[in-house]
Amino acid sequence: MLTMLDPLLVVVALILCITGFVRRSRLWMAGKPGEGSITDTLRRIWDVVFYGIGHRRILREASPGLMHAFIFFACLIPFLVVLVVQTPLTLRTSLGNGLSLLLDIVGLCGLIGIGIAAFRRYIQKPERLSDTRREDAIAIIWVAAIIVLGFCIEGLRLALTGGQDAQWAPVGAVFSYIFLPLGKGTQVILHSLIWRIHFFVVLALIAFIPYTKFLHIITSAVNIFLRPYGPPGVLPRIKDFETAETFGAARLEDFTRTQLFQLDACTRCGRCQDNCPAHLTEKPLSPKKLLQDLRQHMEEKAAKAAAKDQEEKPLIGGVIEHETIWACTTCLSCHFQCPVFETTVDKTIEMRRNLVLMESNFPQEVQTVFRNMENNSNPWGVGAHTRGDWANDVGVKLASSGDPFELLFYVGCAGAFDDRYKKVAVAVAKILQKADINFAILGAEEGCCGDSARRIGNEYLYETLVQNNLAALQNYNVKKILTICPHCFNSLKNEYPQHGADFEVMHHTEFILGLIEQGRIKLRPAEQPLKVCYHDSCFLGRYNSIYRQPRAILKAIPGISLIEMDRNLDRSFCCGAGGGRMWMEEHLGKRINEARTDQALAKNPDAIATACPYCLTMLFDGLKVREKEESIKSLDIAEFVFSAME
Repeated sequence: MLTMLDPLLVVVALILCITGFVRRSRLWMAGKPGEGSITDTLRRIWDVVFYGIGHRRILREASPGLMHAFIFFACLIPFLVVLVVQTPLTLRTSLGNGLSLLLDIVGLCGLIGIGIAAFRRYIQKPERLSDTRREDAIAIIWVAAIIVLGFCIEGLRLALTGGQDAQWAPVGAVFSYIFLPLGKGTQVILHSLIWRIHFFVVLALIAFIPYTKFLHIITSAVNIFLRPYGPPGVLPRIKDFETAETFGAARLEDFTRTQLFQLDACTRCGRCQDNCPAHLTEKPLSPKKLLQDLRQHMEEKAAKAAAKDQEEKPLIGGVIEHETIWACTTCLSCHFQCPVFETTVDKTIEMRRNLVLMESNFPQEVQTVFRNMENNSNPWGVGAHTRGDWANDVGVKLASSGDPFELLFYVGCAGAFDDRYKKVAVAVAKILQKADINFAILGAEEGCCGDSARRIGNEYLYETLVQNNLAALQNYNVKKILTICPHCFNSLKNEYPQHGADFEVMHHTEFILGLIEQGRIKLRPAEQPLKVCYHDSCFLGRYNSIYRQPRAILKAIPGISLIEMDRNLDRSFCCGAGGGRMWMEEHLGKRINEARTDQALAKNPDAIATACPYCLTMLFDGLKVREKEESIKSLDIAEFVFSAME
């Protein structure tokens, strides 16, 4: 069925496709070079197979996941069909009946997937897909046309051969009934005509991949291949404070090439939006919209440059509003729900860095926090010399005493200065003493870890805090560090190594579970049976994959029944305090901590457990607003253990 013109048409389609990708690549290359190089190639290829082709993350939502899987595999059919049905019927038959049956089944699944896609977009109309319906309609019709035309070709073949091998093409056999009333001559003409149309539609799809929604077929797979390994959410360090003229991102060119490429890798599925605590509490932030707004700006900027139009819409305050930038809690839910490992947190922080370091433009209340960190190395501004006062009556050793110690207890600002969390610091200290652990604290020599400063965008202040802490830690040759705050834990473990730090860092839930499993502390039954609802801290869970340990501790205490919230583990709902939001007023929408508290109250618990000072504060405040602070306890994991310890 091939004509002499067809190879030329294939070449034209490929040229159009390649040209489109070259043009898109010019948009991506406008960014700054990224850091690092591509390693672990085999692992990356496996990730593309596992997450891209295998739909590992996409299938976490059953209905849309199966829909996409069906359509995705149905899109492979044209390439198989082009190879198969161009050949004479005898050769096609020799390839095996199994292939024919496979193509029929996959094609039918594709039609089912198309039906589900159309139903979701135009009957159910979920809000997360509201901005893509027109473009989706084109894609749906296009893929449906390829599949239906393919079945028509198969149906005509069966009609012409009298149903030969029809049992190996059941869907094609159904389509053959449409054409049986026609004469043989008409069937032959239709077979040739529909085959040509099908061929042209497939070539058109190939040609227009970089110009349509189908672009994500390629860019998403590449984004999976390029995704960074290591702890998620680690921010890049600004290394050139002395020489750089600008900091952060005020223009598209200030993002890296990889970040600009990610704008085209977004599948616009909206899963990030459906799991974003800011969006779900009516804040002006949708991770999906942020990426798409940046993508649209990238395209508009390129079009204006081509037209030699010098007018440019400002990135901050124009393309992305200030309220959007400050609404993010950096919880990483967007990254964990994205099928292709996108994130908006890195781009948001770059814009915050520009606002803070270049414009001194940030929420008013943050000014006091910065000043407190600069003067007293803690957000509350309490005198730095009192940092160790919480331990005066506990008998905790100071590192400066000169006595040797094996473990440094890095208490953090909350454990040292927040009245509520001082109780947790005391509980942990007494647990360590009971287990006969040789530990010490830095006391007044300890400083703020800098997490809030960094995620608010004040990288310069963060650098100062890090250098002061490293000087103290290295002075005592510290090798092992125990933390009670997930933000301190994440900073010391995952971000301080950017400055040459090399410590073994543990969170108290990890360490305490080890003590329980080793039998170094014994737990008696709770005074009364308790139904305990556990809240996953973002920086403990998503950032560091610590999910099992807190739950195992609670289960180890006789009399405690662990109950889970609907949003748990890596789908946990943020308390609202991350990303420096702990120190900012929540002016817009509903309060995130109240929404999370309501999710816990829906389970009718006797107590809510967490393992983070920010979370504990936010949940207690939520209980107080709901007038439940007396009837429902909010406790840290360590407090449950301390109360149950023999």
